[in-house]
Parts: sequence; structure tokens; C-alpha cells
Amino acid sequence: MNSTTKLMSVALSASMMALVLSSAALAAPRPEAAPHKVTITFWNEMTGPYEVALNRVMAAFGKTHPNIHIQDVVVPNDAALEPKLLASLVGGNPPTISQMNPNWAAGFVKTKSLVNLTPFIHSRAGFSLKPFYTHLLNAGQFNGGQYAMPFNVSAAIMYYNAAQFRQAGIKSPPTTWAAFAADAKKLSTHGRHAFAITLVHTYPFRAFVAQGGGSFVKPNLQPNPSVFRPIGAAAKALTLWSNMVKNGSAILTQGYGSQTDFANGSSSILEGTSAFYPYLAQAVGKKFPIGVAPLPGNVNHDTASFGGYLGIFSKSTPAQKQAAETFIKFLTSREGQTIWMQDSHGYLPIRGDVQTVPSAKRYLATHAAQRVALSVLGRAPMSPRASWWAQFSSQDLTNDIIAVLDKKMTPVQAMRNAYHQAQQAYASS
Repeated sequence: MNSTTKLMSVALSASMMALVLSSAALAAPRPEAAPHKVTITFWNEMTGPYEVALNRVMAAFGKTHPNIHIQDVVVPNDAALEPKLLASLVGGNPPTISQMNPNWAAGFVKTKSLVNLTPFIHSRAGFSLKPFYTHLLNAGQFNGGQYAMPFNVSAAIMYYNAAQFRQAGIKSPPTTWAAFAADAKKLSTHGRHAFAITLVHTYPFRAFVAQGGGSFVKPNLQPNPSVFRPIGAAAKALTLWSNMVKNGSAILTQGYGSQTDFANGSSSILEGTSAFYPYLAQAVGKKFPIGVAPLPGNVNHDTASFGGYLGIFSKSTPAQKQAAETFIKFLTSREGQTIWMQDSHGYLPIRGDVQTVPSAKRYLATHAAQRVALSVLGRAPMSPRASWWAQFSSQDLTNDIIAVLDKKMTPVQAMRNAYHQAQQAYASS
């Protein structure tokens, strides 16, 4: 989603969710078009240029589905949307459809608050899942069913100040951790810290851990002990960051300070998703050319995906569920995703066949951020769908990383502590 701040605790979410009544089972497959005028509410976080892009997608949907009226409700960010959804469920008046993080969906599924989309997908009115990226679909699957569909997804890439790279004699962006550290050292002159680290989201660190060959969560949704070990991928990634902070080539920023530092030239390298691009392009203007490249690799060149999913709430009427299923089908279709990619200028298509569309090919040829991000999307894991991940990553893991960068703990100590915290979070989930 557009931005993520500190999430509500799992304990609070669980206690509120326990008050939600279970829904009736999903009805049998129905015709695609609603026979009468029906209104569905759609809560989402698409602000700024993304609100404009989403409005265009909804307008295209409205031309072919005049009987479905979408009441669009824009919520600023995750920190506002999650509690708003929980409160609506407690009050028995949730929206028909909403954006959500996969780990929120895990809690909603437990209380039977989400519609299982699988029967609709496999019905005559449904659609094939073959064109979709499997790992993106997996993040929305629970108990063998597809409860949430990916929609606004982006992948972590590297933005760099091409002018400062030339001045430092760096001919091409680094492709390995060693080159990344060496180039950052060259760029860090005159009070400049080349790499501005951000922890507003967890995907920047997840991306480096993925490059080290690690994953925080096992397929059974338990904490993965191997990633936290002294020689594990997390400690290795954190050691890289820590060493760069110590030698002055990296700095930990607050909030979205990393974007500000990059835009004003006080840093040379920014790790962000393709969704950053519209904002960066506006902030940088004509001050310097923005370079775009995949993140440097270590064991591999994996990265991390970030974004929102779509789910339908069980409290909706049968007609609303039918209309919402039709809407999700369009939003995730090749047509809908082509419009979304081209109008958003930041998000990526969640299905591979969009790249075969002639207009999409022409578009990607002139939009480097999305083109580069799309080239690595297939090896960019989504945020874990484990219900315990949100609180652990935004609080415990983040605090442990900060402790290392503030020179209060070693990477090994921090990841040993993080593993114990992850086990506790899992046990209480």
C-alpha cells in the first residue's frame, strides 16, 4: 500500500476480531452481471496520483457494468485503514470490498469475515489464475482457498543519482554487495551519506535478507530459525548495513527522510519500490537524472514485493458479493491491470500476460522504474501472510535493527533477540 506505519498489536486485533459474527457460506456460482442496480463500498488507500489512476480504472469498469455503482472511500494509510476495518467489523457494518495486507486477511479469515473467492474463480463467470504470478497469489491463500487477490503491487529496486555517480567515476550501478559498499564509500564525500536507510516499511530489510538467501517465515507460517542464526541471511544483511553506517557511507533516516535526502542530493542511493517513482520524479524535477537498477545481490538477486490485496467481506448481501466479485475480476484482468499500470506510473501488473499487450510494451519502453521492477517481480517475495508478522516486524524486528545501527547491539545479538521475539509472537497468534 502507499505507506505503512506502526500497525496495531496482534492481541488488540484478535480481541476485536473475536466479536465479529461468522458469515454464511459463499453462495453457488452466479451470473457475472448483477441484474439490478447495486451499490458496493470500496475502501482503499489510493491517494494523490494513485487516486486519479484508480478513478480511471473504475470509469472503464463502469462503462461495461452500468448496474454496479462503486462508492469509493479513500483512507490515508495502513495505520488508519486497519483499525477502521476492525471497528467496522465489530459494528457489523464493514465495506463490501477493501484493500488489505495479507497478514490482516489472515485474521479476517480466522473469524470467517472474508468471502472465499475460489468458488467464484472456478465458476463459469470466473477467471483463470494461470496468468498470475504464483507467489503473489500464495500470499492471499488460506486453508486452501483464495481469500484475497493481489492488486496494487510493486517491487524494491535501486534509485541512484546518475550525476553523482558520474562525478565519482562510477560507470554503472553496483550488482553485488561488495560493489555496493565500495561505491557508497566513494560517493560519501562533503558530508554526504550515500545510502539513506529507511525503516518505515519492512520490505527494504526483507529485500536484503532475500538477497542473502533467507526468508523470515517458513511455509507453515512459523518463524524460520535459519535466517536468524549468526551466519544467517538476516545477520549478514544487518552487518552490511551496520558497517556502512560505521564508515559514514550510510545513515538511518526517520520517516520518509530517505526520499527527501535523495531528492535534495544529500544521498546518492535510495532503496524503494517502483511506486515511489511518481513522487520522486516530482521532488527531483530537473535537478539531476534519476537512474534505476535492480538492487545489488549477494547469494542471489532476489528482492521484495510490497502492496495491497483485495478482499470481500462476508457481511455483504448476495447481490453485493456478486457485484464485488465482478469488480475484482475486472481489476485483476489483463485489461484492468494494463490500465492500472499505465495510469499509475508506479505499480506493476500482477499477471504476466500484460507484458504481451502492445500498448504495455510501448509504455514499459519509456518507463524505466516499472520496467526494472517488473524484471525482478518474479523473484520478489511478498510480505509474509502470517498473522504474527505485522506486529513483530514493525515493532520488534525494527527496534532490533535500530539498536544495531545505533551501535547498541551487534547484528548477531540483535537477530538472536529477534528470533525469541518471533517465537513469542507466533505462540500468541
